[in-house]
Order: sequence, then C-alpha cells, then structure tokens
Amino acid sequence: MKPPRFAQKLLEAFGDPNTSEEVQGDLLELYAYWLETVGERKARWRYTLSALKLLRPFAKPKPLTDYSSPFSLSPNMLRNYLKIAWRNLVLHKAFTTINIVGLAVGLATCLLIVLFVTHELSYDRYHANADRLFRANIHGQVGGKDINTAPVSVPLGPTLLRDYPEVEAVTRFDQEGTFIVKHNNDSFKEEHVVFVDSNFFNVFSIPLLKGRGTGSSLKAVLTEPNTLILSETIAKKYFGEQDPIGQTLTLGTRGTYRVTGVCQDVPSNTHFHYDIFGSFSSTESRNTWLSSGCYTYVVLRPGYSIASLQAKMPSMVAQHIGSEIQQLFGISLAEFTKKGDQFGFGFQPVTDIHLHSDLEGEIEPNSDVKYIYIFSIIAVFVLLIACINFMNLSTAGSAGRAKEVGIRKVLGSIKQQLIWQFLSESILVTFMALLVALGIVALALPSFNQLSGKQFEFTALLKGMMLPGVLLASLMIGLLAGSYPAFFLSAFKPVSVLKGQIRAGFRSGWLRNTLVTTQFVVSIGMIIGTMVVYRQLHFIQNKKVGFDKDQVLVLHDSYSLGAKGKAFRDELAKLAQVVDVTQAGYLPAGASNGGNDGFQPEGASAQSAIYREKTYYIDENYLPTLGIGLAQGRNFSKAFPSDSVAILINEAAAKRFGWKNPVGHRLWTIGNGSPESRRLYTIVGVVKDFHFESMHQRIAPLVMFYGADNYQLALRIRTTDMPGLLKTLEQKWKAQSDTPFAYSFLNERFNRIYQSEQRVGQLFGIFAGLTVIISCLGLFGLAMFTAQQRTKEIGVRKVLGASVGSVVALLSKDFLKLVLVAIVIATPIAWYAMSQWLQDFAYKIDIEWWVFVLAAFIAIAIALITVSFQSIKAALTNPITSLRSE
Repeated sequence: MKPPRFAQKLLEAFGDPNTSEEVQGDLLELYAYWLETVGERKARWRYTLSALKLLRPFAKPKPLTDYSSPFSLSPNMLRNYLKIAWRNLVLHKAFTTINIVGLAVGLATCLLIVLFVTHELSYDRYHANADRLFRANIHGQVGGKDINTAPVSVPLGPTLLRDYPEVEAVTRFDQEGTFIVKHNNDSFKEEHVVFVDSNFFNVFSIPLLKGRGTGSSLKAVLTEPNTLILSETIAKKYFGEQDPIGQTLTLGTRGTYRVTGVCQDVPSNTHFHYDIFGSFSSTESRNTWLSSGCYTYVVLRPGYSIASLQAKMPSMVAQHIGSEIQQLFGISLAEFTKKGDQFGFGFQPVTDIHLHSDLEGEIEPNSDVKYIYIFSIIAVFVLLIACINFMNLSTAGSAGRAKEVGIRKVLGSIKQQLIWQFLSESILVTFMALLVALGIVALALPSFNQLSGKQFEFTALLKGMMLPGVLLASLMIGLLAGSYPAFFLSAFKPVSVLKGQIRAGFRSGWLRNTLVTTQFVVSIGMIIGTMVVYRQLHFIQNKKVGFDKDQVLVLHDSYSLGAKGKAFRDELAKLAQVVDVTQAGYLPAGASNGGNDGFQPEGASAQSAIYREKTYYIDENYLPTLGIGLAQGRNFSKAFPSDSVAILINEAAAKRFGWKNPVGHRLWTIGNGSPESRRLYTIVGVVKDFHFESMHQRIAPLVMFYGADNYQLALRIRTTDMPGLLKTLEQKWKAQSDTPFAYSFLNERFNRIYQSEQRVGQLFGIFAGLTVIISCLGLFGLAMFTAQQRTKEIGVRKVLGASVGSVVALLSKDFLKLVLVAIVIATPIAWYAMSQWLQDFAYKIDIEWWVFVLAAFIAIAIALITVSFQSIKAALTNPITSLRSE
C-alpha cells in the first residue's frame, strides 16, 4: 500500500523510502494522530516538518554495534544536545524558572552549610603534628560528684616528659584572665593573654614572624621571665609600623614585660585565641598534684598509641598523688578509692576538642558535633526537596514531550540518545542554578556571618578542592535529578504515545505523589522543629531563675581601682538612681570568678565522703542587689564579726548534706590540699535556689563565703534616664581610673549564655522557611501543569454548570490529600527528634499537642494558597477558550 502523502514526505525527509513495514506502520499511526488532532491545516504541517528537520542529526542512527558504550558522546552530538536543551528550556519558561529558582535556593543553602561544616571540622587540623597532639585533663569523682576539668596539675607535664618514653614533647599554658595593658599613656583591656612554655610555638603551628626562632630554624622562645610574644594585630595596635622587638608593655599589676617576638594571628579554626603570649616562667610556682592550674598538651612519638600512655596513668597517680591524699584526708589512696572516690588523668585528641569536649574550665565555649549533624541533614533535605521539584516538574511535563519522543523513536533515535538528550537538559538547568546560587551566597554571606558568628569569605568557595567539589557535586545533582525523567521519557513507546495512553496515565503519578509527600514531610518536620526550639528559648528567657536579672548594671574591671575600690562603691551607693551596690566578682550570668572547694561535715571520719561544691565570695549587699531570697537563717552582716568564719549555702547544698535545718551546722573546707588550709565554717543561712549556671544543668549545691571580690561591681538601678546615669558613672570612673569604662546589663549577659541555642533557632527557622518556599515552588509548578492538563475538562464542567468553587475544590483536593498524609508521617518523626534535642536541657518544655495542630494548619494553609492561585485562574478561564485549547 502506498503511504499517504504526509508519511511519504516524512520518509523522503528522514530516511529511505524502502523503510521496513514496521516503521511505515509507525508513520501511518503518526499521520493518523496528526490528522485527528490538527487536521490538514498547511501552517501546522509546515511547523511540524520544520520541527522534525531540527531532529535530523538523530534520525539516522548508527547500528548499535558502532557504539562502544551506550553513553558515548561526540562533540557534535553534545553541541546538538545542548542546543536542543536550550530551546526546550526557553520554550517552557515558567517550568524552567521554577526549576532554576528551586535548585538555586537549595544549592545556595547547601553551600552556606558546607562553609560552616567544613570550618567546624577543620579545627586544629592545621598543626603539623595534629595526629599526635593530645590535651591532658583530669577525670575523677569526689563525694559522688564527677570531676572533669580541662586544666590539670602543673607538675604533670614535666613528669610525663621525664618518665614516659612515649612522650616526645610537652607544653603548658596558664590563662590568668583579663589584663589592663599599658603602653606610654595608653591603656587597653586585653582579654586574650596567656603564659606559655618556651616550646609553645614548636608544638603549635603558629609561625613566628619576628624575633628569635623565626623561619625554618625554629628555636625555643620565651625562655626568660617577663618576656612577650605579640600577635601581628596586637603588635600593630601598640607600635604601629615601629619594630616592636625590645619594646615594653605593662601587664596590670604583673609589671613590665619586654617584647621578644611577633607571631601570626591565631587562625579562627583553633580552640584557643590568644593575642599576647607571656613566658610561663613569669607565673607563680604551683607544685601540688591535687590542684588544677594549667593546660597541658602532649606530643606522642611516632608509632606510639595514646592508649598505652593512658594505661600507665593509674601507676602515676599512685606514685605522685597517694601521698597528698594521705596528707589531706588522713587515708591511703586505696581507702580513698574503696569509698567510691577516684582521681586520674586522661587525654583527648586536640582535633576533638572543639566538637567533642565540654569539660569544666574550657578555654573557650566549644561547639557541639550534634549541630554538625543537624545542619548536614538540613542541607541534604533542602537539596533533596529541590531535586524532587525538578523530577516532579520534569515527569509532569512529560505528556507535552511524549509526541517529541514518539517522533524521535519513529525516525530511528535509540533510547541512549534520548537519555543523553534529557540528561543534558538536567545538567544545563543545574549549572544555571549553580550560577544563581553563587550570586545568592555572595549576597547572603554577610548576614550569614553575623548569624553564625563566623567570618567566611566568598573566595573560600574558590580555594583548594572546594570549587572542583562544587562543580562535581552540581554535575552529580544534575545527573541524579534528571535520571528518572530521562529514563522515564526515553521508555515511551511510539504506539502508546500516538494512542494517547501516556497522556491519560499522567493523572495518577504515584511516584510524583510520593515525592510531593516527601517534600511536605520534611517541611512540616522543620516547621515543628522551629516552633519547639523557639518555645524552649522563650521558656529559658522567661523562667523564674531565682534572682532578679532586670535593672542590674554591671561595671567591669573594678579590680583596677585597687585600694580605691571600696570608696568608689560607697560613692555610687549615694546616687539617687542606684538602689544598691555589691562587689560582684561572682555573677549568675556571663563571665564569673566562681570556684570549687571540698567540704566535710564536722565530726565526719576521714573515710567519709568529701563533697566538692561550687563556691562564691560575696558581701552583705550581694543578695539584696540581685534579688536572691533567703529560705532560712540570715544574710551576712557587718554587725557580726564572726561572719569571717560563716557561710551561706543554697537549698540544693542542704539537700546534698542531708540537713532539713542546716543553720548552725559546721563544715570543714579542704582548701589547697595542705592541713593548714583546712578551716571550719558555721552555716548562718540558706538561700533559695537560683540558676547560677546554664539551664542545661540542674541547680547544683553552692557554698557562699563572706568576703568582697572586687572583679566587678553590680548596681541595682531605678531610673528612666539611662543615658544620663551612664554618663555620670563614666565621669566618676574616669576620675578614679585610667582603665577604659566598660559595662553590661545582667539580663543581656544571661541571654548570651544561650547564644548558640539562639543561633540554632534562627538558622533552623530560616532553613525551615527555605524548605517551605522550595516545596511551594514545586507545588505551584505541579498545580500549573495540572490546570493545563485538565483545561478541556474544566471547560466542559463549566459549560455544564460547575461553579468556580467546585472547580477549585476539584483541582485542590488531590494535593491536600498528599499534605494530610505528610502530616501523619512527619508528626511522630518530629516529636521524636525534638524530644532528643530537649534532653540536653535539665529544665525544658513539654511538646504539647497544639504544636502539631498548628504546624499542620500552617502546612495546609500554605498548600491551599499555593494551589489555589492556579486553580482559581483555571476556574475563571472562559470555557470557550478552554474547549479550543486543543
């Protein structure tokens, strides 16, 4: 049978007229389909033939045996793939825009999180001997209370170096707090001052720029007392362009120090950040083993295991600490251990400190590895949702490209060529999204730095393996996101396409429904998580903490007043705006001087438990100034000279000692370990429990001694003219001290304790918002596709009398079903995840039912708003236009 004219033209244009009967049959089916749908309008035929001619490079496939691999590509083929991919993307502008924006937001989020995570994981890994560098710490238990401290005994380091062959080097440093540093007539407050052993710069890879020991021939520095090494920034701060070597600085009451060198600034990814390094030999000698006084770092010799050194620590304790325990407690080490007490040393890799260490006396607040996991999971989820959007929209739009696939296959294109065609489109979209994502990162980076507390630069994405990694990841995302659409589209059978079976099958889309449900499971989970985090932070900030943190002003560095301190305090107390003043070296919020001591009830045997408790030194104005109440007894008073041997305890300490009426009971202090340091104190009052530590811990026992600590002053104020009061205080301060005037408010200091949680909450909220936005983009695209696919159906329904509301409900109900399924799945998962997060808080909220209801309502509202826009638009379309759409 002679083929019809249209089929004959196709044969002449794309192949041999003697094509097999099978192909001729396919062409006849193609002709019949076109005849039925578009008739014999000349313009449509010319358009169709023109479109088919564009596909000519793919119409004459080589035999399969010519392909060494189903994924072989030539430059010409790749160029044609990209050209056609670009034309298709331009042809479907709305879907392309949604895909690019969704992927760009997902990629930008991932890039920001990658910057954060890689920086956190890089801490202390730049040291040349990082794999052999460990920090010593103290682990033990006294009186049932665990002891885990980062500072250790001063003699530990030299003993390890002398007696243990595994140890190649030991270095120590002593952090003694804030100093007022003077140079000529200028005074500055420096908080990052440390005193280090002479080999500090040999152990830690912080290069020296000037002075003895610079360059490759690094030698010991800081061997002489009263010498300093300055960071590059501090050297410029004090000496400008002058050579700082040989210059002098005065460190508070410690006297004059001579500068002997300049080092590079300590990198940001280090667990300590010091600017001034003094010689360790300038510090006071402390040789007791039971006290913790310095940070000690150990470098192992190559080939040795830290486990072998750790195994020798019990014998070291027996050799060096047993005698001190005998002297202090009157019992042997064996008896000390038998009654449940322990004392020992441990070692942790320096690379683990930032993410895995939370010991007492940490140099700086460390991060937590759980946040690395949380943000990494968020990055994966956000990117997953963006990829799901791409897959959804690609498969959803497949009905519109089914004809193209059918024509290609009829004309001889093989499956592998079609796969490459659709993968090239996916990769092209991904790299376009990457360019947009880089622009988003550049714009968002300043805000992200402020939020995360870091100082990332955009150029970090272009350094080292970061850029190749980003490009490779984008390529993999393009292949992954486009894989299902590519294989799905390339598998169409021409006969099924021409009979309309593919088009009919797009309305079910079980995989697409699964992907949409997955998107909303993640989005709803993030919404619930954000609400729980914010509620917990609100609970912390508004919970009754046992003291009045409002209207309390803290003046810093009052120790610099020296002998003038008491007179200055009394002068401030006379101000009308000041209700009370206390010398508050110990504060329940922010930086404080709180210490520890061991206690034994009077009359207890030497073998009885020793209680190691937190200690404060306060004056008689401390409790009223901070609004701390008394549960029993009285406050300290100048009217009682015997208060020099009196103490106050909190309710938690009373419970720990087992006393219902503690007033009148007496306690022995252990002191520094020597018998002469033991003193007997009488309890004169019990203060109500108040939170003097983070709410991550339960209120611990606290013992308060009577004595002024002039580290800082706390003022309870009552005024509406805060600027005026601050000006008055500054004038009075400058009249007494040349130290810079500095202050803070107690409630702000309290809130800063939870700064990391606040940052997590803010980041969580932002990322939750991004996941919702990306999900809505995908839902919007699917709603647009659905409305287009059902245009004729909508027209018919309207002609038959359907209302706008019924049409909107018809188009929205399928999406709402998916959201409801997502709510059912997300609720238990989110409840479990947030319950685990709340376990880190000793005082926490209950996750109430209404949180899940509200999150569900928000998700449904967002879905309805997103879908309704397209649904209403389709419902309002003139039915005549709808019926003519095909």
